[in-house]
Formats: sequence, C-alpha cells, structure tokens
Amino acid sequence: MKSSKPPFRQSSSFRIRLWTASLLILIMLLALLSRLVDLDVLHYNKFRTLAHNNHVALVPVAPPRGDIVDDHGAILAENRPTFAVEITPDQVQGLQATLDRLQKLIRLDHHDLQRFHDRLAGRPGFDPVILKADLSQSEVAAIAVRSWQLPGVRVVAVLHRYYPYGALFSHVVGYVGPITATDLRDFHARSYLGRNYIGKTGLERFYERQLRGTVGYQIKDINAAGLQVGTLRSQAPLAGDRLVTHLRLRVQKAAAKALQGKGYRGAVVAMNPHTGAVLAMVTSPGFDANWFVDGISTPHWKTLLDDPGRPLMNRADNGLYPPGSCAKPFFSLQALQDNVISPGYHTFCGGNFQLGGHTYWDWNRSGFGNTGLTKALAWSVDVFYYKLAVKMGISLQDKALWRFGFGRRPAIDLPGGAAGLVPTSRWKQSHLHTPWYTGDSVILGIGQGYLLVTPLQLARAVSTLANGGFLVQPRIGKTMVNPLSGEKISLPLSAPVNLHVSAPALHAVHLGMEACVNSGTCRSVSIPGISIAGKTGTAQIPVGHKNGRTIYNNDSLFIGWAPVHHPKIAVAVVVEYGGHNAWQALPVARAVIRAYLQPGRKGKSVQSTEKLAKRGQAPYSSQLPQGRKVLSTLALPKFTKP
Repeated sequence: MKSSKPPFRQSSSFRIRLWTASLLILIMLLALLSRLVDLDVLHYNKFRTLAHNNHVALVPVAPPRGDIVDDHGAILAENRPTFAVEITPDQVQGLQATLDRLQKLIRLDHHDLQRFHDRLAGRPGFDPVILKADLSQSEVAAIAVRSWQLPGVRVVAVLHRYYPYGALFSHVVGYVGPITATDLRDFHARSYLGRNYIGKTGLERFYERQLRGTVGYQIKDINAAGLQVGTLRSQAPLAGDRLVTHLRLRVQKAAAKALQGKGYRGAVVAMNPHTGAVLAMVTSPGFDANWFVDGISTPHWKTLLDDPGRPLMNRADNGLYPPGSCAKPFFSLQALQDNVISPGYHTFCGGNFQLGGHTYWDWNRSGFGNTGLTKALAWSVDVFYYKLAVKMGISLQDKALWRFGFGRRPAIDLPGGAAGLVPTSRWKQSHLHTPWYTGDSVILGIGQGYLLVTPLQLARAVSTLANGGFLVQPRIGKTMVNPLSGEKISLPLSAPVNLHVSAPALHAVHLGMEACVNSGTCRSVSIPGISIAGKTGTAQIPVGHKNGRTIYNNDSLFIGWAPVHHPKIAVAVVVEYGGHNAWQALPVARAVIRAYLQPGRKGKSVQSTEKLAKRGQAPYSSQLPQGRKVLSTLALPKFTKP
C-alpha cells in the first residue's frame, strides 16, 4: 500500500529530522570540546594538582630553630618538643565546619581562632597552619581516634620556642611569634612553608635568616580517605645555626637583681671597652618573652599595655634621657683638646653663676671655692661647667657630643634603636623658631636642656675614655655555629674609630673620674680590690605643673669603668626618678662591676647607703668641705636671653 503523503513531503520531513539530530550532535560535541578545553587548557594546573593530591601530599617540614646562648654556653633561647594540631586548608571539607567540630574535641577560645585566621593570611592553601600548640594527652587522643572524620587535620610533634629566663633577656634576645602577612614582606614566603614562628624583636629578629634554618619536605602517599599510608620521597630540613653571644648570664642577673629586683625603672648596659662586646643589657621593667611565642593572649597584652612602666620598651637602646653631669667628662676632654682650658686651669666656684641677669645655681649652694678640673669632676661642680660652657660655645659643645657618638644610633646588631638628640643652633631655630642663647649653652654644659642620649650611647662613650680614645661599635652576637658540622663563623667586631685624643687631656679626665670614686660623688660605688673611675649624673625631668610652677623629678645616672688602668668592663646605668645624687644608680653599677670582676664574692650590703639617701642624705655628703650640705632639690632655670 502506498503512502498517502506526496514524495516531496516525505523528503522534507526526513531532512528536518536529520538536521535536528545533526544539530544536537554538534551541540554535544561543542559542549564536550569546551569541557576538554576547560580541563586540559584553561584549568590544567588546577585539575592536575587535584588529581595528584588524590594519592600524594607534599608536606613541608620545618627545621629546628637555632639556639641562642651566652658566652659560656648558658641557654637563652631553645626549642622544646610539644604536640600541636595543624590544618591544611586545601584538604579540609569546609574550614568552618572543621573548626566547629574541633571545638567539641579540644579547648579553643576566641584568641586561638583569631590567631589561626591571622596565620592563614597570605599563606598558600597547601601549607599546614598550626591551630593550637601544647596539646594535652587527652586532646591528642581525642583528635587521633577521629582522624578519619577530619581530613586535612592532624596532630604533629613540633618544636616550641622557649626562653628559660623569662623576662631576664626579653629585650635583648627578643622573641618569636606567629608568622603574619606583614612579616613576609621582609622575607621570602617560600622560606616559611611549614614554619610556625618568625623572629619579632631583638636578636631573634636581627639574626632571623641564620637562626631559621632551611625547610625540608615529605611527599606522602595517601588513600581515598585522606589518610597517609606511606612516604614516597623526603628531604630532611637543615637546622638553623646556633648563635653564641657576648652576653654573660651572671652579669645580666646581677644587673636585673639590682634594677628590676628593687622595682626601679631604667636600664643598664655593660660592655668590653676595647671591643664593644656587650656583656649585659637590661631594661626594667621587663616582660616574659614566652607570652608571645604562640601569640600573646588578650589578658597578657592588656597587662603590658596598662603597665605605666612601659615594659615593652627597650630602654637601653630606645630610652632617651638627659645625661646630666655624665656629659661633663666629654665636655672637659674637648675643652682640653682644643686648648680652651689647660689641665691646670682653676676658677672660683661660688654657689651660683650670674649671666644676663639670671642666676644659675650649683647643686651645692654654698659653693666649692677655688676649683680645678679634678675637683670639678670629683664633686660635679656645676659652676665650673657653667663657666666652661660659656668659654666653649655651642659649636664646640656640639663637636664634643658628635665626636663621642651622641646623636647617632650605634650600629649594634639589634633592630630599631634611637639616635638621641644633639641640639644645635640650626635645630633650635628650625624646631622652636628661636635663636640659640648663651643661657642654652650654660644648661647644656651640665648635660641638661635639649640634649637626649640612650644608655647604650653612654656606655659606648665612656668606653672611649677607658680605652684611650677609640670609639667602639657595640656587638652582641659573637659566633654562628653550624649544628651539623660544628663549623664556627665569627661575627666580626667593627674596628674602633681612633678619635686622636691627646694623652695629657685624657689623663686629666681620668684623674677627675678616679677621684670621683675614691673621694667624691661616686664613693659608694667603690669595691675593695678594684680600681674604678666613674661619674654620677642627676637629670631633672619635668613631670607636671603646680601653682604655676614646673614640677621636676630626678633621673639617677652613672658611667664608669674598671679596673682604671687595665679596663675590662664599662658600665652605664640610668634609673628613672631615682632621686638626687644618683644614689639609686650607684649600687646597680657596683653590682654589675662586682659580678664581672669578682664572680662568686659577696659584697657588703648597700642598704645603709640607700637608707641614708631616702632620708635626704647623700651617701657622700660627709665628704663635702666643712660647712657645706647637699640640697635635695635643684631648680632648673628657664632659658633666657643674656
């Protein structure tokens, strides 16, 4: 039976079906082709990595961080083993869900979670990140038995940075902390794969590249459940170098006990005057460096911020103080060197000095009579230095200060640090918009006014007096030791700069500073069997106003060295609000010098000295010329135009 449709209609219907089928096939082919292009061209690296990670995992292995030790091998910073839980972001099935599940297994507070997210910032997703360290045994067990339910989460044994002496070396050794994106701006991010910590302050920061070591890796074979079943290949990490320092534990302890133990605010710096090797560097108050290793907690951070003593500040290298009478030896030496005065120069010193209608008082208002350089240094005669300042003028005063390293930050192996301030005529005009007056020089002559220095600068400057006129460059690090080969690489000390100080000028200053300890204002720092040269300083600091008058407090300072003729240690001490006559700084310096030169020997108590000073009697007041007494206060005159 023949079809009722005409032949041309049958042909047209067939062609429509054919074109429709062809179009569908073409669309499917294009979809398949586009998917192939997407997989094999546009996102090849992504899917290749995903396919690879279905059976292998690259695990960075952090190296042990190098220890930091003192000159005799005492550990100042080390690594201690502990357990931690870490998360590899690329391997988890929902990061927030994983964190929620872990919160049910271990103790995680807001601080732990915030620290974890901070660590994630700026790091690749395949790099494991510590969630919490120092896990208890029960926490380790809780995660281990559920590891099959927690892909991307594992418990690992890690080396935890530890500071055995807590606050004792917190400012000089510094501390490590969790790596942040900000840290990685200064270091190559690849060098920190698998690492948890980076040096934040102190030696930990300055020697970060030597201490950190080299990251290793393991290529792990994993099953479909994400569990590791073997190691395909590995490269062991290389441990960081051990840093041996010039620091001496017993000297640091003695300085801290004398300073921190009495609740004083201030700083101590002790160094070898010939080489600049730093023997001790103490800031009070301090803080426990261990608080920062895993990221400081909110309560600890608030404690430090609320402390009026500002424990986070490294006063030794960043604290700015007027040097007071500790500046007098340097002005004396420059005046002798430039023939402004001779070693035999004498002048009458009453209780005050008149200039331009203004009276500048001596600390001893009864005066000292006829005074030469030795007596002026021994008794810190202000009138002598008022007159000397007028003779020198600001240009020569500035020359003296710049010459001995003030106004420039010493090139020490610590990050940061302050340069201080050496005032000049140009500085005053540009900052205060007033000219430099002779009265400004008078005040500068006793180390007051605009002059600001750091304890580190004072220690370096007095080292120059001790070693015969060579400006040393301070250095804390001594040697880097390779942990595998034992090879020692010395950290070279910079060559001292010869200031070409004349021998007669230096001898004259030495006599005055020696007399200061033997019979003058430094007498209570003396130690039987040890010859010491030194100089006290009292710097007035404005602390407020009352009844239209400025209220001042006194910082106590001391600089000196020992033994006098064969110097082995130079010391600078600053005690904030330490009272008049430097009575608080002297026992601190005494303890430091004794700890270095007479280790193991107990000195007689200085409590009687402190009791006298607290009652308003200076420990050396009995040595003043008859009929003269020490004043408990000193009014700092205002700068006036002569």
